[in-house]
Amino acid sequence: MRSIWTKPKKIAANNRKKKRCDECYDRGWIGVSEQNLLVLCTRCVDMDKAMDDWKEYVNGHEDLKEHFSELFEEPKEEVEEHEVHPTQQLHDHKKAHPVGKTAYVPGPKRTGRAKKI
Repeated sequence: MRSIWTKPKKIAANNRKKKRCDECYDRGWIGVSEQNLLVLCTRCVDMDKAMDDWKEYVNGHEDLKEHFSELFEEPKEEVEEHEVHPTQQLHDHKKAHPVGKTAYVPGPKRTGRAKKI
C-alpha cells in the first residue's frame, strides 16, 4: 500500500535549500498536522517553490483540487475610499501617550524602611 504522503515528502526533499538541518533531521518535513497534512520545515525548505510544486500536483487530481480549492482563489483586495479631513491627518502622525496607571494598594501607607508584617 502506498503512503498518502509519498508525493508531499518528495516535494519537501526536492525543494530543500540546506544540506544539514537539526530541525527536521534532514528530511524536509517536521511532522503531520491535525488536518492530516505534512508540515514542511521552514528552515531548510524553500516554501515558495514547494507551494508551486504542490499546486501543480493538486491541479492534476480532481479530488485534491476540490479539497484544496482555497489555494487557488485569488485574494480579493477591498479598497475603501473615504475622504480624509486635514485635521485627521495631523492626529494620525502623533503618537498616543500612554496614561500612567495608579498603583492602589489597600492598607496603611508604608514609608521609609517600615517592615511588612
